[in-house]
Amino acid sequence: MDDSAKNKQKNPGQGASAAELGPDGRHALALRAIKTLEDAGYEARLAGGCVRDRLLGIKPKDYDVATTAWPEQICTVFKQKNIKVVPTGIDHGTITVVMAGQGMEVTSLRRDVSTDGRRATVAFGSSFEEDAERRDFTFNAMFEDNQGRIYDFFGGREDLNLGRLRFVGVAHERIREDYLRIMRMFRFWSRFGFTPDAPTLEACRQEGQGLRMVSQERITHELMETLQGDHVMPAMSAMSSTGILDLVLGITSLPKDLLTTLDALKISTKEERAPARLGLLLQLKWGDNAKAFEEAMQNLRLSRAIQNKVVLSMFVPLDKIGHDPGEMMDHIDVWETHGASFLETLLPLWRVMYPKHKSVLDELEGIEARHGHRRRTKLPLDGQTLIAQCGAKPGPQLGLLLVELKRRWRVGEWQTRDEGLVLAQKLLDSYDS
Repeated sequence: MDDSAKNKQKNPGQGASAAELGPDGRHALALRAIKTLEDAGYEARLAGGCVRDRLLGIKPKDYDVATTAWPEQICTVFKQKNIKVVPTGIDHGTITVVMAGQGMEVTSLRRDVSTDGRRATVAFGSSFEEDAERRDFTFNAMFEDNQGRIYDFFGGREDLNLGRLRFVGVAHERIREDYLRIMRMFRFWSRFGFTPDAPTLEACRQEGQGLRMVSQERITHELMETLQGDHVMPAMSAMSSTGILDLVLGITSLPKDLLTTLDALKISTKEERAPARLGLLLQLKWGDNAKAFEEAMQNLRLSRAIQNKVVLSMFVPLDKIGHDPGEMMDHIDVWETHGASFLETLLPLWRVMYPKHKSVLDELEGIEARHGHRRRTKLPLDGQTLIAQCGAKPGPQLGLLLVELKRRWRVGEWQTRDEGLVLAQKLLDSYDS
């Protein structure tokens, strides 16, 4: 038996890939992590979002494990099994355990010693209920053991069944522990379509000024996550009515037609929705003032890539685009260079924003449907081939020849390398005549 086989036999979670462990390999790995801790004499359970998602019938993106073991003990237990550990958040009790190439957070049970609205000083504990008390929403405060039993101290399962957003305990207290929880509330609303109960929404309104204590980067991250959601319309309407949108974007009210537009803009790729929807919000505030747009995006601490997508979404002169297919494909090239898919992102956005340009958008869509595959295919000729086979000379003429060949290739005027060489020779002859 070779060394790798021995390692798999001794520690199958480390040797096997997540895919080899079944349709939900991460869940299998999490259960193995729990068993490893339990075999060492500690209690351990799945915690937080993965429990919530499993109850909703959603495959969790990540699995987190909570345990009575303290950070140093977590490290010792897994190292003894030759499992890699990374002390990613050891001061706050979090160790990343790497099994089958997958990172999983294992965190000691905690209780808050003090909070300042942005971060907490924690002490490690042994009570799952006490750990649940410091979490944000009831449906994020549940645990699940390796037998599938749910531990629900604050009615999170009922809230899931009712589609209700509710803070653990007293809403004002949870918010004052970390004011970013206000933004998280709207994110969960937009993502799941849950509705907050009246005390939750009122607490967000009354505590909103506390967001001024939170870094812009954290606020913007939550805002962009909110703008991805399938239920953005009610969430953004409530952000407006509670004054949170004014604090975040300086927008005091949202017209109903804009809310409808935001909701209608269900771009298939969720990550692409946020820049497009943000662009519509900034347009409400700044109109067509490109400089103000840029300053607003910089103030939001958006990455340059996201800024480019917002600008691209909002400032494209569709009325100045010609009707030549090659020229249109060149425009699509430029747009996609900025990282936004034409068919999946820009076209749906512009159909909502610019109904008066329907004919141009129809033409662009038709050209992409007919010729887009050739736009994305490498030209089967290059400069060296043209020099060797057609007698083309290096320099400006060769550049013009390649541009023309590319344009005609894209609209299907030639298909094969030999057809391209024949066309290239004709073009060169015309240049010389």
